[in-house]
Formats: sequence, C-alpha cells, structure tokens
Amino acid sequence: MKIYIHTDIEGVAGMVHFEDRNDTSLWNYRHRKRMHKLLTGEVNAAIEGALDAGATEILVNDSHGSGYSILFEELNPAAQIIHGPLTRQPFWMPCFDKSIYALICVAQHAMAGTNGVLAHSAWDVNGIQFGEAGMAMAIAGYYDVPCVFCSGDDTATAQVKDLVPKMVTVAVKEALSPYNAKSWTPQRAREMIREGVKKGLDRRPEIPPFKIDPPYKIGHPPGPGKPPATVLEGDDFIALVKERLCQTYHYDLQELPVWPMEPGHRQPALPKSLLKKWLEEQEAGE
Repeated sequence: MKIYIHTDIEGVAGMVHFEDRNDTSLWNYRHRKRMHKLLTGEVNAAIEGALDAGATEILVNDSHGSGYSILFEELNPAAQIIHGPLTRQPFWMPCFDKSIYALICVAQHAMAGTNGVLAHSAWDVNGIQFGEAGMAMAIAGYYDVPCVFCSGDDTATAQVKDLVPKMVTVAVKEALSPYNAKSWTPQRAREMIREGVKKGLDRRPEIPPFKIDPPYKIGHPPGPGKPPATVLEGDDFIALVKERLCQTYHYDLQELPVWPMEPGHRQPALPKSLLKKWLEEQEAGE
C-alpha cells in the first residue's frame, strides 16, 4: 500500500501569519522554525495513521514555499520525502502516478477570496473552482487515485468535502478572520490527524477519486464564482497544468541534456556576461 502525503503549511494548527522568508530578524527565524516544527508534527501524525492502516510505502511531498519546510531530521523514518525548490521540480506533485493507493493532504488552506485563515490561490477547471488542495485532488483523480483525507482549517476542509463528500477531513482550527483562529493544541491536532488518516484509508474503497472530464478549460478566477479572464484548453489535464504553472516553474529542466545550476529563462534572467560565460564553460566541458 503506497501512500502519497501532500503538504502545505498555512493549515497547520497554530499558524495565523503568512511565512516571510525575506525577514532576517531573529524573531522571524524563530517563528518560522516553530511553524516548521508544528508542520513536521502533523505530517508525522499522518504517517503514523497511514502505518496503522497498513501502509507499506509512504512518500511525503514538502510542497510549501521553499520546498524545505519539514524538519528532515525529525521526520518519521518510515517515510521518504521530496524536498527542494518548488520552482525547479519536475512537476508540482513529483513522483505521483497510478501506483499510489491513496492521497493524503495535510495543513491545507482555503482558496483565495473565501473566509479561511491565510486563504490564497484558486483554480477554475471546467467551471469548478477550488484551492490548492482541490488541485492536488484533481491531479490524483487524473490517475484514478482518491484523496481519502485532508486537514486544515474549517473552511478548507469544508471546501474539499464539497468536492468529495465521502472523504475524511479534520479541522485543526476554526477561522475567525484571515489572521485569527481558534486552534486545537498540537498534541490534540496530531491525535485527530492520526485517527482521521487511518479512518480515511480504511474507507478508501468507498471514497471516489475527484475526477473532471475532458475537454479541459483551466484558469485562475479573479474571485469566487467569477470566470477566469484567460483559460488554457485541451484534452491532456497534466499538460495543461504544467503549461499554466510553467509561467513561474522550471518543468522543462528535466528535458535538457545538461541541468543548469543557475535559474533559467522563466526566472529573472542572468546578466548576459554571466550567461555567455556559463555557455562557454558548458561547451568546454568545465
């Protein structure tokens, strides 16, 4: 039983401020590490729940911000982890395919424009609108894999329940405003997640994948219920998602004969002098 755990951080119990990776103050450093510790605890609880349900292989996707938000040294050794800069991944959900038995989402936030804690990001696929958790579920559904569990605040969990009513959800905090919440303590949140993951995996046969039928129209809505200004259309869902995200991500890196260490054309461009030097070094085999 191979399980894929997709993670974010804004939905973790105790988090009510966006992470600021540009603030170099000591306070911010300690705050970020505190949130990373809380996230790691909830991910470990999900791993334990998966093991309780009989999981034999567990893959964790560290999918927030820098792609390095889970404390590697403290992760349950039963799992492997995908981490590193998100903009240079092969895809948004690396290593996900039909061999996965079930998807689990941890610490998810609500979609932009809705009343959740730190709500942001929204997708519109064929007129169905959802946040990042919903997108992960849709990608899993493309491979006929169900998402059996999701944790986050009460708004985020309600939104995924609207997509797949039979899945198991755990609200580790209640949204009171964009930056306020009534949270369960870390210990209680982890107990809830462990129990919820086991329950979700036990119920896997009755939980359908979140599938959207082709042809696809994908875009970002300007607000809830409003249609996207521009859409990408086609029959290949994964290709369209890649094309949409390639505006900021480097999904073409894996297709290159040599992987450049410097950011490529989709990131701020290198000075021409440095780019020329790099190309000369590559040609010289340095």
